[in-house]
Amino acid sequence: MKKLVLALLAVPFALAAQPAEISTLNNRVSFSVEVQKEVPMDILQVRLFVQEEGKELKPLHKTIDEKINLALSKIKAQKTVTIQSNHRNTVVRYNEKGQKNGWVERADFVLESKDFYALSQLVDEVSDQLSIESIQALLSPEAKEKLEDEMMRALLAKFRHKAEFIQTGLQAKGYRLVQLNLPKLNAEPFEYDTMLAASPRMAKMEAAPEPVQLESGTTQIKVTANATIDLQ
Repeated sequence: MKKLVLALLAVPFALAAQPAEISTLNNRVSFSVEVQKEVPMDILQVRLFVQEEGKELKPLHKTIDEKINLALSKIKAQKTVTIQSNHRNTVVRYNEKGQKNGWVERADFVLESKDFYALSQLVDEVSDQLSIESIQALLSPEAKEKLEDEMMRALLAKFRHKAEFIQTGLQAKGYRLVQLNLPKLNAEPFEYDTMLAASPRMAKMEAAPEPVQLESGTTQIKVTANATIDLQ
């Protein structure tokens, strides 16, 4: 009997603890804040290629070698432009009957620079040997790090403003941060909508005496943070 009485006495205390937990949850507010910024991309990447076909492999190699060597001599002379990658491959060519009738050889180069004028000049100079496949604008690691600091600072300021606004609007004495999920800055490369090079001289405009000036453009970077606070 004594054990039963003790068990019954314990019930009111357990029930009394529940309203405090419910009250805390009722005072919990979740919201999100967003910051966006127009950012100039500070790096340009241009993918160039040369592709030739032929029945005999040896003369095909010679043709590709001549074009590559001439283009490389011009590329290496431009100190502000770097070769990020280069690749060369040879595959068998087949006719409509599935019979081997020759070879296809291709070489790819990815050039990168912060000097857009120099890169434009270089693309024009090698246009007799290499064709443009794509142009891509990027954000350099140092620019990305600086931008991330700026946007996180702005995001935190916006969080504090909104939390204080909610606190004042609901006439609370203060607030306690429960959770704040800060995002990672994701600056996606910007791919230019260019046509695939139909000829080695695609990079030139026929009527223009000067080479086409490549530009990086800008992109909109947006970050969102989700927050939860308890009003006090």
